[in-house]
Amino acid sequence: MGVEEIDFEEYARDYASNCYLLDTSTLLWLIAEPERLSNAANAIWRDPDRMIAVSVISYWEIAIKKEKLGIHDVAHFWEDRVAPYADLETLQVREEHVVELLLLPKLHKDPFDRMLIAVSRREYAFGDF
Repeated sequence: MGVEEIDFEEYARDYASNCYLLDTSTLLWLIAEPERLSNAANAIWRDPDRMIAVSVISYWEIAIKKEKLGIHDVAHFWEDRVAPYADLETLQVREEHVVELLLLPKLHKDPFDRMLIAVSRREYAFGDF
């Protein structure tokens, strides 16, 4: 089958990931400001066939930026406000995520986002979700 014969929209629907790793901003918007989410993000969030994952990287980022975010008790916030939004266990950082991080191009400077990208790429590529 040649490339001109592929229905890319159908292909994307059939092979799209059923699991989404939230970045920290999206996670915080989901919790506190859901109106800031895009229509696509809202559709994913409301789709019962999609799984939502969070990473300990977001926990770390929230802990570092807690004053700026107005969060006084990060552990309580994570347990009571974040954990209920995740369909899966919080993803931990593993060695293979750091290896993936080293392979990323320098397109994004934020270290938390870069690590979340690496975790997502590694987890999706090897089906570990």
